[in-house]
Parts: sequence; C-alpha cells; structure tokens
Amino acid sequence: MADEKDPLSLKKNFTAFALFLLVVLVAIDVVLRVAPGAIKPDVKKPCISAVGHHHEFDDGSSYYIYTIFESNGDVYQCWWNQEQWNQKKVTNYRGPTMPVNEAQ
Repeated sequence: MADEKDPLSLKKNFTAFALFLLVVLVAIDVVLRVAPGAIKPDVKKPCISAVGHHHEFDDGSSYYIYTIFESNGDVYQCWWNQEQWNQKKVTNYRGPTMPVNEAQ
C-alpha cells in the first residue's frame, strides 16, 4: 500500500540524499577548520604582498601610499609625493622590534 502512494520511493531517496549532503558539508567544514593550522607558508620562497591607497584632494593633488610585506618579515611604507617614490622600512615582524627614531 505504501508503494502505491510513493512508487518511486521519493521520500526515502530524498532523505538519503539530504543525509548524504549533510555528511559531505560537515566533512568539508571539518577539513576547512583543521587545514589552515596545518598549512605552513613557504618562507624560503620570496614573496611580496602589498596594500595600497590612493586619495585625490579637491584641488587635484593626490597621494599614493603602500604598505609592502616581504616574506622575510620586512615591512615597508612607500609613498608618492608628486615628484618621486619614497620608501622607508617600518619594521621586521620576524625579528626584534626596531628602535623608534624620535627625529622622524
């Protein structure tokens, strides 16, 4: 009698599919939560990342400033002063803290 109402067993197949999908999603969640701690960056390979900002003022003047992160731990600030690029080493986050220069 139950087969006559649901001859293709859609309810049973849907439940099995939903359960399978739930298991797959939980497995993916577990892998993504565990994997980032296990993945180590390759510090031997030279790598540079940068974050930049550009701002233009109402009078037409503008500035560019970038923070550059190198794989060896060096962090630089670079900026454009309408004539040339300037660069200053800010810190090295892998080594001891750099002394603060009060004359800056």
